Amino acid sequence: MNRNNRKRPRIVFIVLIVICVALIAASASGNNFSGGGRAVSLILRPMQSGINAIGGLASSASEKRKDKAMLESENDSLRSKVDDLQSQITSMQQNLADYDDLLKLTGLSEKYPGYKMTGARIIGKDPGNWYSSFTINKGSSDGIKVNMNVVADDGLVGIVTKVGPASSVVRSIIDDTSSVSAMISKNYDNCIVEGDLKLINKGLLNVEMISDDTSVVEGDEVVTSYISDKYLPGILIGYISEITTDEKDLSFHAKLTPVVDFEHLSTVMVIEDLRSDLNRSGEKQQSSGGSSSSGEEKQTEK
Repeated sequence: MNRNNRKRPRIVFIVLIVICVALIAASASGNNFSGGGRAVSLILRPMQSGINAIGGLASSASEKRKDKAMLESENDSLRSKVDDLQSQITSMQQNLADYDDLLKLTGLSEKYPGYKMTGARIIGKDPGNWYSSFTINKGSSDGIKVNMNVVADDGLVGIVTKVGPASSVVRSIIDDTSSVSAMISKNYDNCIVEGDLKLINKGLLNVEMISDDTSVVEGDEVVTSYISDKYLPGILIGYISEITTDEKDLSFHAKLTPVVDFEHLSTVMVIEDLRSDLNRSGEKQQSSGGSSSSGEEKQTEK
């Protein structure tokens, strides 16, 4: 019984198909069957309408898919163009920053015309906010050597401590291990500028071993001295900001505000002249009878 019920829809469907085929054949045979043709037309019209409707929906869906694919492709293209433009803008901004840095570095060359310099970009640093130790993008292949002095912002940054083929490490004067032979520029009295990473949070460095008979006041300029064996003479370090007296050893102690912003460095200048070369040059001049420049250096050491 159940099987017969299942077969009935099939039988009905087959019968309908046969009738449709017969009516189509009758319609196609001529005028004698005009009534049959009309019947076929009446039967097929809804079917044709349904087929047309389904075709229209399929076509519409296909067009929508094409439009969506086209829009997605255009969006991807626009996104790519936006990324390219953003990259160009970033590159231009970097070039402008580099140009500003270059102007500052050019100013350094003018400030210290007696020294040969080369520019370098900072490519790495120790953790923390301060540039106490950092890496530059020039090394031995660029002529960089250990103990070359490094400057920026019109003043002393530090000294090269390690050199590789394409990069070098610089220890700045704010590092705890740094000690620079310096002098008060107005009277050439010697002192020592020491790094202190805790004190630099206040924007200061220590100044030690100032003689008690030295005339020093806040605002005095401090530069590298002539007696240093590593630092070239006359490079600006900073300005005296605080002064205290130690009655035990009869000397002054002071704080110094460095001229370099050690929190925001990006490019530096490396002085290619070495202090040791300058010393040997002075010895040669002295052994050959001396010169006006060596005599001037002796005088400034007093």
